[in-house]
Amino acid sequence: MVLTIAGHLDVTSCHLQCIEAPTRGAHSGVVRNELATAVMVAGLLGAAVDAAAGPASAFAPGASSDRSSGKDAIGDGRARVQVRVYDGAVMPVADQSVALRAAAGVLAAAGIDITWVECGRSGSAMNPAECDAPLAQDELAVRLPSLPGVITAHGELSLGYSLVDVPASAGALATVYVDRVEWLARQAGVDGATLLGHAIAHEIGHLLLGTNAHGAAGLMRAIWSRGELRRDDPADWLFTPAESLAMRRALERRGRQVQMASNIDWGR
Repeated sequence: MVLTIAGHLDVTSCHLQCIEAPTRGAHSGVVRNELATAVMVAGLLGAAVDAAAGPASAFAPGASSDRSSGKDAIGDGRARVQVRVYDGAVMPVADQSVALRAAAGVLAAAGIDITWVECGRSGSAMNPAECDAPLAQDELAVRLPSLPGVITAHGELSLGYSLVDVPASAGALATVYVDRVEWLARQAGVDGATLLGHAIAHEIGHLLLGTNAHGAAGLMRAIWSRGELRRDDPADWLFTPAESLAMRRALERRGRQVQMASNIDWGR
């Protein structure tokens, strides 16, 4: 199957799996056909040790980041996005449902409502028709494959990554490795499906924020340690108000771009 991203070259699932695994911090993937100049790979690390979070990153300059306020600086209107889920690992239906509910809950707290399109195994006759169509400009896709990774000497393992178009400050395609998330969940003694949902929400955050940078705290921190997972502080699994506002603004921009494109009279 070839998944087409609007405004980009066709990208195959094999191609995506062949990108070099992300390391700590920002990382540029070597991508064929000159995409390397426009695409950054944003990675998420799981740690079996009690590691510190990655470097701080500021989103939406000028917006309040006071988590205790519960509101953004300029209002709290909601946004919506459709996300396709390609289940390359063929997860049990119950586990995937739990993961998607967890991801949707995190994004709902950020003022973003999700419509999931569950595509299942590639090429399956049971998939919705849009699963094989090109991605719309205002649509995202998340792949859930299994692919063994290499645990570093520090006990860290890459859990997933997102492809971000740097000039456009946007992304459309993310990957979360189901087997690696399950490994981290076993190390910490937490629910694997819920942790997978948090990882999905993290990668969707990269796509909407349009950056491979991470936050100092909250869901967008770069490294998730065993101690943090066991502690289960609710603030660790939420976007900051500034990040939430930036993502909603990004969806508003995408919506305006789609509307403008639909108003063009291509016959002239």
